[in-house]
Amino acid sequence: MKKAFLAVWMLLLTSVAIAQQKNEEALVNKIMQCFGTEDDSAYAMLFPRFDTLWNMAQRYSDTGIVNNRRINNLRSNPRQLQQFDPYYNKSIIRDFKFIHKKGLDSGIHWRDLLIARYDLEKAMLPRELVGFEKIVQYRLQGYIFVQDLLTRKIYCIAIKDVHGFNDKWYGGRIVNILEAETIEEYYEKLALERKVLKDVLIAQLYALSDTIGKAEDSLALAAAATNNNGSGETVAKTDKANPLSVTLEEDEEKKKPLTNDVVERKLYTGLFDGEIKMELYIRSLKGPCPKPVCAWDALYKFQDMEDYVVLDVTKSPEGKLILTEEDVGVMEITIMGDKATGEWSSFKDKTTVEVELTEKREVKNRKLFMLDDILEGGMNFGEY
Repeated sequence: MKKAFLAVWMLLLTSVAIAQQKNEEALVNKIMQCFGTEDDSAYAMLFPRFDTLWNMAQRYSDTGIVNNRRINNLRSNPRQLQQFDPYYNKSIIRDFKFIHKKGLDSGIHWRDLLIARYDLEKAMLPRELVGFEKIVQYRLQGYIFVQDLLTRKIYCIAIKDVHGFNDKWYGGRIVNILEAETIEEYYEKLALERKVLKDVLIAQLYALSDTIGKAEDSLALAAAATNNNGSGETVAKTDKANPLSVTLEEDEEKKKPLTNDVVERKLYTGLFDGEIKMELYIRSLKGPCPKPVCAWDALYKFQDMEDYVVLDVTKSPEGKLILTEEDVGVMEITIMGDKATGEWSSFKDKTTVEVELTEKREVKNRKLFMLDDILEGGMNFGEY
């Protein structure tokens, strides 16, 4: 019995040793080693265990009211910590297998990849993870650039959920890989990949529509045969005679997607209440109306906020954009040239402050894609 216990204990110690990497470089090297050997078990051991994170959250103590509120938010949502543990979040290993296969299909030789460089930066903290920063000091995301020694091609690998705490490094979820030598080129390729995937999806939908159409034709022929008046003549098919046809046409009309193509993107920076730095991102969208722009969506962030907040946008008869943050406040702005000015009002105490912003002319594609991902319901880091 004692020998069995010692064997299990040694196995646990080995697992912990695998998971704990001394720095980011060691973690990146270990991740690439796992892909080279297609070892999803070793890859899974790189991630922090839920029990470890939960115990850290339970043990954390602070005399400050704000810090206690933040950690209590995490304690009341233990499932938020489970997302980093492959035992609970099966999609981590599914992503590993998918990316590995995608690489093989693209002609990548996983065993012959040489790490050229990596670029990791601080990741934004989503609202549901408020308090996570109290137990995990470093939360990074970024890119690993590798070269295939057999083809000499350079690939960019997108990575997120790199966590550093207690002087050790964990995680490193790989979410995509594309042939690219720079981050800018990666995002250009990503945009193309998404367009191709969208075209494939549309083609699949049309294929389904064709199947429905053939079924409708068969039903129409059957209806025509049964509507013969006995004299060898076919009764003319009216809407009333074939209500199924009307229903199908109405359904097809309903299925026609409303376009939401982006007309333009604008990022504004400036001051909120004359002293607080603020960013505002606005997208103008096409739609079913006859005007060039039929709708808008937007988000903003203040200097003391970790994350961007998605806003509901409408336009007043006077031409002002009305941007609403649910249950918090509303901002009305007028855009003149590269300036956006207006007021923000609180729903709670009705206080009003001035907003003065200027359009930022040069914005990297990398940031625009990140902001688009947030608006389209993705993670702050996006799905690459």
